[in-house]
Amino acid sequence: MWKKLTLESKNSIDEYTKGRFDISDNTFTNLYLWSFGEDTEYKIENDILLIKSVYEGEVYYHMPIPKYEKYEDEETIKKMVEIIKELIEEKASILYFTEYWVEKLKKYFEFKEARYLEDYIYSVESLAYLKGRSYAKKKNRVSNFKRNYEYTYEKITEANIKEVIEFQKLWAKLNIDKDQEVLISETMGIIEVLKNFEHLDAIGGLLRVDGKIVAYTLGEELNEKMFVIHVEKALIEYIGSYQAINMIFLQEEALKYEFVNREDDFGDEGLREAKMSYKPINLLKKFSIEY
Repeated sequence: MWKKLTLESKNSIDEYTKGRFDISDNTFTNLYLWSFGEDTEYKIENDILLIKSVYEGEVYYHMPIPKYEKYEDEETIKKMVEIIKELIEEKASILYFTEYWVEKLKKYFEFKEARYLEDYIYSVESLAYLKGRSYAKKKNRVSNFKRNYEYTYEKITEANIKEVIEFQKLWAKLNIDKDQEVLISETMGIIEVLKNFEHLDAIGGLLRVDGKIVAYTLGEELNEKMFVIHVEKALIEYIGSYQAINMIFLQEEALKYEFVNREDDFGDEGLREAKMSYKPINLLKKFSIEY
C-alpha cells in the first residue's frame, strides 16, 4: 500500500538510502523537499523501496531500491525486474538508475543516459580554497565581497532559523515569476525543510552583512567521502555573495569530506554554465527508462 511521504517516513526511507549512494536524489532531505510539489508517495514490499512522484501531471518512479544487504541477492534482482516490468506496462518513466544498477539490469531493459539529471561532483578542497588560475575569477569575486562588505558567517541553528525562512521568502519574491512552477515548488519544499530543520540531517550556514542575511546554504553528508549541497540562495546585489557562501560554507563545515555533490542542472542552460564554471571533476551518470 502506498503511503504519503512525510517527516514520519524518515526512518523507513533512511533504512534503504542513507549513506549508500553518491547520487543526490535519494537522501531523505531531498525527497522531503520535493514531496510538497510532487505529491510523493512510497511503499516497501519484499525489502524493496519504491518511490512515486508526480511532475507536471505525469507520474514517475525512482529506481526500485533494495536493502543494502540484498544488493547481490539474485532473488532480489528478480523481484526488481518484475517491479520494473510492471511500471513499464504503466508507461511511467523510471529515473535515477546508477551505473551499478544499469550493469546489473542491462540484460533485461534498455536504459537511456539522462544528461539533465547528472550530478556535478567537485573536489571539496578545490571549491573551499579556489586555488589555481582556473578559479581566479571566482576567487576575485570572493575577495571583493570580503573587501566591500562587513560580513559575518553563522551556522544555521534554531536561534536563526526563522530569519532564514523569511530570507527564503524574500528571495522567492525577488526571483520567481508566477509561471516558474519548479522554483515555486522548490521554495515550498525549502520552507518546510527549514521549519523542520531540527528533525532532518541537513546542516546550513549563512552570511550576514550589517546584521542582515544576504546568503545561505543547506547541505548534508551523502556518505563518508561526499557532502551534498541541497540549497544555495543569495541576493545578487551583494556582488560575490554566491561565490562567498559556496566557499566559506565548505571551509567551515565540510573539509573532512573529499568530494562535494552540487546536484544536477535539470537541463537549465544557465545553471549548467554556472556549475561547469566551477570545474567539476566528474559528472555522475544517471540513467532512466522514459516515456
